[in-house]
This record gives sequence, C-alpha cells and structure tokens, in this order.
Amino acid sequence: MLKSIDIKGLAVVDQLNLELEQGMTVLTGETGAGKSILLTAMKLCLGERADASLLRPGANKADLSLEFDITDLPASQQWLIDNDLDDQGDCFIRRTINADGRSKAYINGQAVNLKALQQLSKHLINIHGQHAHLDLLHPGKQCELVDSSLPSQALLLECRKQYSHWKRLTEELHHLTDGNEDNESEKQLLKYQINELEQANIIHIDYDELVQEHALASNMRKIIETSAHQIDILYENENASIYGQINNVSHELELLADLAPEFTSVGEQIKEASIQIQEASRDLRHQIDQQEDDPEKLSLLDQQLSSIHELARKLHVEPSQLSDKYNQLTARLDLLENRNEKLSALQLDIAEAETLYRKQAELLHNERKQHALKLSRNITNTLKTLGLPDGKLNISVNHLAKQPPQKNGLDDVVFLISTNPGMPDSPIGKVASGGELSRISLAIQVVTSRRNTTPTLVFDEVDAGIGGGVAETVGIRLRELACDRQVLCVTHLPQVASQGHQHLLVSKQKSQQQTTTKIDSLNQTQRINEVARMLGGIDLSDKTIAHAKEMVEKAI
Repeated sequence: MLKSIDIKGLAVVDQLNLELEQGMTVLTGETGAGKSILLTAMKLCLGERADASLLRPGANKADLSLEFDITDLPASQQWLIDNDLDDQGDCFIRRTINADGRSKAYINGQAVNLKALQQLSKHLINIHGQHAHLDLLHPGKQCELVDSSLPSQALLLECRKQYSHWKRLTEELHHLTDGNEDNESEKQLLKYQINELEQANIIHIDYDELVQEHALASNMRKIIETSAHQIDILYENENASIYGQINNVSHELELLADLAPEFTSVGEQIKEASIQIQEASRDLRHQIDQQEDDPEKLSLLDQQLSSIHELARKLHVEPSQLSDKYNQLTARLDLLENRNEKLSALQLDIAEAETLYRKQAELLHNERKQHALKLSRNITNTLKTLGLPDGKLNISVNHLAKQPPQKNGLDDVVFLISTNPGMPDSPIGKVASGGELSRISLAIQVVTSRRNTTPTLVFDEVDAGIGGGVAETVGIRLRELACDRQVLCVTHLPQVASQGHQHLLVSKQKSQQQTTTKIDSLNQTQRINEVARMLGGIDLSDKTIAHAKEMVEKAI
C-alpha cells in the first residue's frame, strides 16, 4: 500500500507530507483547491514525463516522493530483486525536477530511468480518471483484465511457454539462414575474410604486446644512446665520472676520520654510495648489451601493425578484437557448411512447436470466451447500479487463427459497450464519455477485484455526472473495493465522501505574496461538517448537519 506522499515545490504546493492508511481514503475540497496536484505528483513518481512549468513559482526544484509498504507484495519484491533495487520490505520512489526541465528518478536511493518507474508502477498502483490514456482503452489491457480474472492461469502460462519455445527455434533458424534460403554468397565472403586473416598471420598475436614491442623498437636507438651516455657520466669517464668524484671524496673522508673519528660514519655512507653506483653502472651496461637496434625488426613490426589496422577497419572491429572476430567467422562458416542438415531438422522442430502452440492457443481461446460471457454479464449488472441502466458490456474474444504466434495467444479481446437502447455495440473508447468510462472502469474493478493484485487504486472523480442514489451506490462499491486493498478517491459528492474510512480536506491558503495548498485529516466532527458543506453549501442548517451526520454514521 501507499504509506506516504511528500511534495516540495510543485505548483501551488510549497511543502506537503501526507500519511495514508489502508481502506478507502476520500479527498474533498472546493474546485481548484489543488486536489489534482496529488495525482500529478503520483503520476510523476510513477514515470510520467515532466517539464519545468510544473514547478512552484520561485522554486528552482520540485522534489516528490512516494513510500510503499510491499511486505505482502511478492511480485513487487521480486521485481526489485531482479533489478538490484531491493530494500527489504519498503519501496521508496523519488523524483526531482529542475527549473531547466531536467529530472532525475530514484528507487530506494538508486538512480533509474523513467521506464523502470513505469514497470514498477504496474505492481503498485492503478489510477483511474476521465482521461483518454486510461489503461482500459488499450486492447492489451482489456485482454489482461480478462486473463486476470480467469479461474486458473495454467492455460495462459502454458501458452506463453509454448510461444517461448517456438520463438527460440525461429530465432535459431533466422540466425542459420540470416533470413535467406541461400547463403552461398555469405559463405564465399566468410571464406575470403577467414583466408585474409590467416594469410596475414596475425590471429594469435597479442595486439597490446605488439604495440609495446613496436614502441620499444621505434625508440631503441635513443634508448641505447641515452643509456650509454649515462654510463659514461656515472662510471666510465675517467676524468669526470660521478664514481671517480665520489671515490675521491671517500678517500679524503677516510683521512679526515683518522683525524676526527666522528666523520667515520659519513665516510662509510659515501663509500657505500660509491659501491652502489658501480653496481648500477654494471647493470645498466648489461641491459644495453642485451638491446639491439634492428631496422629489419622494426620494419616487420610496422607491417604487422599496418595489416592489423587495415583488417580491423575492413571488419569493423577494434584491432584487439580480431582474434574474437576470426572465431566468430569460422563458427558461422561451420554453421553454414552444415546448413542443409541443420535446416531440415530445425524446420521440422519449428513446425511441431507451432502446432503445439496453436493447440494451446485454441484451448486458451475457449476458456477466455467462456469466461468472457460470465464476466460481461456481471459487469453489465454492476453498470446498472452505477447510473447506466441501459448500459451493456460485451467482451468480444475473436480467435485470429492465421496470425503468427503471439506471447499471450491468438485472441483479439475487445470491450464493446452500448449505453443507449437500440444502439449497436462499439469499442469502449469510441462510445463512452469521460464519466461513463470512469464508471465502466469502476464496474470492472468491482467484478474483477478478487483476482486483481494491484494494492492501491486511485479514482479521480469517478462520480462525475451522477448524483442521488447512484452516487451512494458508487460510494458503497468503492468501499467494497477497499476491504482488501487501498482506495483513494477524489470526489465532489457527499454520498461518496461519507463512505470513506479516512477523510482528507484539500484547501487553499492565500496571502499577499503567494497561494499554497494544504491537506488536513478530518476527525469525526470535522468530517460531518465537510459532508454538510458538500450537501448544502456555505450556510449550514441544523437539518443539513443532521443529514450529514446520518450519512457518515450509516457508512460506519
């Protein structure tokens, strides 16, 4: 469930922290008070795109966060584990938006992209409102709703398993043929590329070592000349070597030590330095004697590097990757050389896999079609209690037998609706108005709630365009949904507001400098007064307050 919402610097909100509870929470307030800001913050945290116009005037950054308790949500926990974002029981989502329009997103303190937020949100929350982008309008979501309420997921899971097997085989076939039936031209190219690499005799050369060896050979003359010069300075120059000068100093210090013993230790240090210079000079001479300025070797290294760079350019790889490329080419050629035998066996396997898949897809179709009839009747009956007495929902499950295999079967699932007598069924997005769409969505949620795993449902003014007894029914249905999950409902109707377990009042505070939105959690008395305001306006009579009290207490 959603535990808290924290908003800073968004639109009319300066700073707001809201603690939420299980059950049904209603949000009420005057039009324009800022109720929509909560939904905006939620959507931003769940992956909706942002821009700088959402920031509060004068703010240089908006900071939004949602905290979820996912203790009892294994799907959410597994998603976090799979994406290395697990935080043991809680899920903390944060989104920041800068004044330049750039934004950052975090899950449990780790930076993520918007796609990750969108993927995670499917496990946590479902927002319903009067908007064209509702999940309900997407055919894939309509099929998902039918599948989520199936008595068993066994046929669906088996269909996906058969599809994965078929897809793996077809991908193997595509790799074998590269989409072509005849790979003779590819084989000729592979043989040419392999032969060119073998003729260059560079397959087993370590490129990094070759570069180092070339650098050494290129600088060999300078190395030898510089080393010889240093040996001459250190040791071999009879007249002015450092070794000769230190020896002279050592001899003089020995004489000085005979006169003053306290100079003995200094003399020993100088003598030791003389020995070390002599040994270092001999080692340096030995190193020089091992080196050879070989123009022919340098020329050979130049040729090898040139060949490597030329072949790497032709094959579109880095020079250090030529060996791996050679192995890939030989493996591909081997595959194509034995293509006919493998192709024949693979085609038989694909045909068998597709046959098994289509049988499974047909079984799934039959189950969907049978269940869709029952689901359609139940949703239609619920619609009649929600202000759509002539509403009729029909779930069409059309089996596309000639379509290539798909992950979730071969069915085209479409929700068809008729809201007036004598009118033909039409796709739900083309017929239903905003208010009707919200109530249809509510009806579907009521009917499928037992198998729906989304822990938090948000309804944005699902009561638009209704009133009286229908409004009360909507409130009762929302409260029913909240028996085993969290429901947040933005409403203008007292009949709906009175059904909430928790009541939040959204209001504006104005000053000469700015306008801010605040949200208060109402106690019993405050709640009765708010419901009374929704019933009768600003001037409340005793009868209005009594009516409000009756509505609230009746719901409890």
